Amino acid sequence: MGMSQPGVSEAVERFLNTGEHDSHFSDFEGDIVARRRVGTAAMRDTLRKVVAWRAKRAPLSSAAIPEDAEARVERRLAALVSGLFPGADGALVLAGLATRVVVVTPRTFGPLIEGVSLEAAWDLANLLLDELGAPPLSDDTPTLEGLCAGGRAWVLPRALNEGATYPEIVVHEGAHLLHTLTRDELGLPGSGHLLRVPPRRRETFAYACEVWAAARMESADTLRLHELVATAGMGDSRVDRPALGMLTERARLGGLEVLRVWAESGH
Repeated sequence: MGMSQPGVSEAVERFLNTGEHDSHFSDFEGDIVARRRVGTAAMRDTLRKVVAWRAKRAPLSSAAIPEDAEARVERRLAALVSGLFPGADGALVLAGLATRVVVVTPRTFGPLIEGVSLEAAWDLANLLLDELGAPPLSDDTPTLEGLCAGGRAWVLPRALNEGATYPEIVVHEGAHLLHTLTRDELGLPGSGHLLRVPPRRRETFAYACEVWAAARMESADTLRLHELVATAGMGDSRVDRPALGMLTERARLGGLEVLRVWAESGH
């Protein structure tokens, strides 16, 4: 099962250039299990090599992961979690989320993509390359600040900068984890996801959490809150902009329960 087969080389190149691949890995030899194993490994290996090569030649460098990264994540998420999960649940949720926020750098990229889908690995590659000022893998690559995939929130080192207030990527991606993770995954009683947010409301919910957190950190006045709402998710068609403005204003005045009720009422 070698990379010398023309079909195999073309399949790997297609994945590298587009992030897409045949889910049956038809160009590889063997039964479906073998094809998936070998095909996935070939595509991940090529992705690692290309990212490493471009990272070494990139005009910018990536910051190091702070030694207290987990503590910084907890500080950024604490107010959001306590507002959405008052009481004993909040402490368990916060501790669980803090261990699931992963910082991506050129050094950590290779090992990290072993645990995610090929689609997520490709997105992470572009996230990192953009940070380094290196060419993306595709001209159609969306601009990402972070990513939630495989039960993890993936961020860049700058997302943990102590002085940064907006964009608040840790809160945004952490908000996505709340509808991704289940209660039993975090040791909470009961079953089901932490929050039952329907797909059509997830980005609006995440941006509302982000804007609320940034406004809180800045002690923002009404004008600044409106500025944050106006810039949040610009160009993202998944965002319900009227709802975003309404939610952030009500959450600031009445607490995050307003946001939780809206998010879970869309089923």
